[in-house]
Amino acid sequence: MDELRARTNPSYNSAKSTLVYLMGAGDENAAMMAGELHIEPDETFGEGQKSALSLGMMAQVDAFHETMNRLLAAVPEQTVVDLGCGYTPRALWEGLSAKRFIGCDLPIVIDDMAPLMKKLLAGKNRPAPAEYKAADFTNYDSLRAALNGVEGPVCLTSEGTLTYLTQSEVRQLCANVRRVLTEFGGRWLTPDPEAGKRTIGTLRAVMGEEAIKNMMSAFNTLSTQSDVTVGNNDLVMRFGESDSFEKATALLSENGLKAKPLPMGEYMPELKVFSRLNEQQRESMKNLYAGLTVWEITPDPDWKEPVRETGGAFGVETAVNGTELTVTLRGRVDSLTAPEFLAAFEKVAGENTLTAATVDMSGLEYISSAGLRVLLIMTKRLGAGNVVVTGANELVRSIFEQTGYEDILTLR
Repeated sequence: MDELRARTNPSYNSAKSTLVYLMGAGDENAAMMAGELHIEPDETFGEGQKSALSLGMMAQVDAFHETMNRLLAAVPEQTVVDLGCGYTPRALWEGLSAKRFIGCDLPIVIDDMAPLMKKLLAGKNRPAPAEYKAADFTNYDSLRAALNGVEGPVCLTSEGTLTYLTQSEVRQLCANVRRVLTEFGGRWLTPDPEAGKRTIGTLRAVMGEEAIKNMMSAFNTLSTQSDVTVGNNDLVMRFGESDSFEKATALLSENGLKAKPLPMGEYMPELKVFSRLNEQQRESMKNLYAGLTVWEITPDPDWKEPVRETGGAFGVETAVNGTELTVTLRGRVDSLTAPEFLAAFEKVAGENTLTAATVDMSGLEYISSAGLRVLLIMTKRLGAGNVVVTGANELVRSIFEQTGYEDILTLR
């Protein structure tokens, strides 16, 4: 199952990069975790990618991580829910030990993190519980299940995870966040979508063009590892676009959310990595991050929620007629259910000689990038034009259009 999870959700590979950057910046907890997980920079970034570990990239990752830690410690909510917790050492930070911590991520990540953090936290005096739960943020039932037993307001947080979501996935996330915050109360903290653009501009002036090349090299490596177009939604700044703020605000508004900027400078500590810069670089970097913001997102009380269709529980059925396969899907295909979809296809393909497939989506509510990867695997195996999709609803068709899959599949 782990192999199927990895193939349908390859973005989990990039989650280790943050741990490597934090380790490089001098985070002792990150170094301890990397040792336990046997993570090495060369293995994380691939051959020839040592240059990606530039001071600029380390400073950027470290600054956001440390600042978010202190923001989370300062909010009144006593439960912190880290959406896309990855392999970060947040639960080990003493400043958050008094708050309940719930780290949520893909099952393949949680299978690593849950036993590791249980082991590492056993030797620490943490008065509040720290838990790790598998969840798909585009699936409300999955996200809500991760909060079972939680009482009172929650503070949701996300950092790099938004980078790996498609436009349709981030819309689903926003809708689910609003439902959670409406039920529990609280807020969602996430980086300003224009932070990346401001960071790149200042780092070019402070660190030089070579540092930017190193950062872009790392950025491209993560895109390759995760098999997604990084930054392909309106809550993440897209390079070359000047209206990121307006697009992000509109996306939130469409889903009943509103944002207020919180200045990073008030919460950012003196970073260890800054000591490796000269005085001019250090001051410029401090000024940069002092001017950045984190968005505090809350529900808009005046928003009227539209009626949403639900597809019921996930289901996949297969039938073979000669060399032609019919797959019938129900419910949702997302990061949690895509491995089952892939397993069903590969079982039939391994037992039969197939030349074509029809995928009946008349009972399908939604498909995420993980489900799209299964369709791509089917197409590569059966040949271009030999995977036909029928019955897709308006939302699913729009996802095909946004991701270019309308040119890969035959839609009827």
